[in-house]
Order: sequence, then structure tokens, then C-alpha cells
Amino acid sequence: MITSSERRRFGVWLAAVIVVVGFSACLAANYPGHFTPDSVWQLAQGREGRFNDWHPPVMAWLLGVADHIVPGAGPFMTFDAVLFYCGLLAFAALEPRPRPAGLAILALWMVSPLALVFQGAVLKDVLFADFALAGFAALAWAGRCWNRRFLRWALLVLASGFLTITALTRQNGLIVPIFAALALAAMVYTRGPRTSRMSTRLARSAVAAGAGLALVMVFASVATLALRTYGDGRHEGRHHLNILQVWDLAGAAGRDSRLELPALHVRAPKVEAFVRRSAAPAYRSAGADNIVTLPGGALLTNPPGPSLGEDWLRLVVARPGLYLNLRAKVWLDTLLTPTTANCPMVFVGVDGGGRQALLRRAGLATRDDDRDDWDWDYAAAFFGTPLFSHAAYGLTILGILGVSIWRWRRGARDPGLIVGAAMGLAGVAFAASFFVVSVDCDYRFLYFLDVAAMALAVSAACARGPP
Repeated sequence: MITSSERRRFGVWLAAVIVVVGFSACLAANYPGHFTPDSVWQLAQGREGRFNDWHPPVMAWLLGVADHIVPGAGPFMTFDAVLFYCGLLAFAALEPRPRPAGLAILALWMVSPLALVFQGAVLKDVLFADFALAGFAALAWAGRCWNRRFLRWALLVLASGFLTITALTRQNGLIVPIFAALALAAMVYTRGPRTSRMSTRLARSAVAAGAGLALVMVFASVATLALRTYGDGRHEGRHHLNILQVWDLAGAAGRDSRLELPALHVRAPKVEAFVRRSAAPAYRSAGADNIVTLPGGALLTNPPGPSLGEDWLRLVVARPGLYLNLRAKVWLDTLLTPTTANCPMVFVGVDGGGRQALLRRAGLATRDDDRDDWDWDYAAAFFGTPLFSHAAYGLTILGILGVSIWRWRRGARDPGLIVGAAMGLAGVAFAASFFVVSVDCDYRFLYFLDVAAMALAVSAACARGPP
């Protein structure tokens, strides 16, 4: 006869089996990973120990570590996938007796191309999403084990480490630790002594959130300083900003040929001419890559003085309607990524961008084999479906958040609800930040939104409902 304890364990063990099968299929389909020209470049930097800030140096460092273990950095893709699959399992197992619907959703994610193929891509966007998921999962389990002090603190420290890497992996990555800190504050508040005054509980919550966020920022600052000692001295981060500003100005000048660019006109007439005569006619909301390759695009590397920034700020402040209209179109192209060459949906194989010297530096060779073709065909079969739609995942988050509010009002205070809601909000806020920072519409940029929705759906479906 099966006891109630055995029934509870059966659900969690079944979730573990589902995840192990999914993880194994992912390794079989993708190992040692898919490399774009950017990730080939990052691996080369990791091998050489000299980092460039065009992409976050922490990923190049991690690739270098993985390459020292196994040439080609296969352990990087494996570890990245472990974070994702263990994160999903952790959210499913928060409920001691997960509902069958939650296990069905978990199984659905295992066959989704967003897991089966995307987890094989060596991209900072995948790394960011997986570390963020792992950070929230560790935080949720800290809430689950709140009364076991040593385990709670160990999980909080682990969450801080995961969230630190998250903050280092994208320029707008600090959004995630901020929402994690809010989740910590909510858990401290709900688990405080009921006899305490509300003001005391709020103060404790604020201190916990502030301390947690400060710890992540200190870790991130120390890591940034350490990585900068191995920097190559090139200010590629500034180059990124230049491209964004020229792209916005080009779009505005294309809409209004009378747009004033006074700072560039006086101090950088060549840049002004490039914006008006070359960049504006070539502007497209789908991305800025084609502007960089235009004749004269090298001007964007080191524009003279702050002139470009002055005119960009003038556009934002003096012509907010024009600026917001341009950025809205850019953001919608990013959110509703079309299946065109301008907005890549998935990456497979090894592509060095035709740079054989770079491939040699990375210890790789161009790859496009039968397994890569299978990966591409499998992912492409889902293009245009809800499984490959940021908008669908965003709506999923909003719907579950509505249910979470209802459960909260009914008295539910479980860590899955609190941390899941914070993770969902972090995913929405992260996606919203691309209204300002997006310069391309590749599907991968908003991958964290999808991952947050996947984990939130598993957690919500496994939960047994309000008490």
C-alpha cells in the first residue's frame, strides 16, 4: 500500500525524471554547443586571458575556464544547461505534491525548442537567463527552508552568487537583482514575528532587501575591477552607445529632414553628414548592424567629443513624440520578432563569420553537420507558434501574476508565489528596458522573458492553490 508520504515523493521524483530526460536530450542534440561569430570571439578572448567589453567579460572568462577543462568549451554549454534544467526542477519541487498539470507543463518545456535547442546556444542571453533563473530558484528554496537557519543562509549566499553573474552578464542585468531583493523583502516581512509591529517588520524587510542588493553590487563591482585588469584597453562599450545614438538620430532625421543637430553641426560636421546622408536613408527599425558597415561607419568608433550625446539628448527632450514613436517601433520589432534574416530566431553550428584566424584562436572549426540541420529544422517547425513568441510568454506572466494577486488576497504566502511573482515582474521589466536599449531584433535578446514565464507556469501549475 502506498503511503501519503510516498505519493508526495512520487510527484517530485517524476518531475526529476522528466527534467533528466530533457537535459539528456538537450546534450545529445547540441553538445558541445552552437557558436556565433560573437561567441567564437569571446572564446578566443577566454583562451588568451584578454577581455574586451563589447560583450560582458565575465562570459569570456567562463568560456576560458571551460576551455581549460575540455578544449572547445563544451563544459560551458553543459553547465549553462544544468542551471536551466535544475532551475525548472527547483520551482516544480517547491510543492511537495506537485499537481499533474504542473508536471505536464514541465514535460512540454522539455520538448520546446526554447529548451531543447536554445540551451545549446553559447550566447550571453542564454547565460543571463539561466543564471537569473537559478538565482530566483535558490531564493525560493531559501524561503522554503526558512526555519532551517544554516540551509537558509547557504541558499541566500548561493542566490547572491548567481545574481551577481546575472548582473555582470548584461548591461541592463541589474534589473534582476532588484526584483530578487524585493522578493527577499516580502519573505522577511511575511515570516517575521506576528507580534512585531508593522513598522518593525517593514524596517526588517527594507534592511534585508538593501543588504541583499548591496551584497550583489559589491560582488559585481569587485569582479568588474578584477576583470578590467585583463582588459585590452579598447572602449567598446562606448562604441555600443555611439551606435545606439546614431541609429536613433538617423531614424529621426529620416522622419524629419529638418531635424536640428546643432552640436554635431558645429563640432563634428562629418558625423552630421554621415547621419543625414548615409545612416538616415539606410535606417530600419529591425536593427542597426547595416549602419555600421556603411561607408564612413568607422566614424562611430571615436566620434569627436560629447557632440553625439548632446544631440541625442536633445532629440529625447525636445522631440519626445518623435523619439518615442521611433523606439516603440524598434521595441515591437524586438518583442514580435519576425522570422526574417534581419531578425535571427535561432543559431546552430559553429560560425566564425568567415574569419579563419579567429576560429584558430578559439580552437574551433566551422561546423554545419547533420545534427545542426536537425536542430534548425526542429526549431523552425515552431516559428510563428506560441512556443516561439515573446508576446505569448509575456501574456502568460501577466495572467499568472493576476492569479497570484488573487491567491495573495486569499492568504497565500508561499515562497513559490512570492519569488515567482518577482521573477515574472523581472522578466517583464527586463523586456521593457529594451524600449530604450534595443539595437537589434534577434529573438535571443528577450529570452529571459520566456524562461521566466516557463518557470512561473511550472510553479503556479504545480502549486496546490490558496490555503
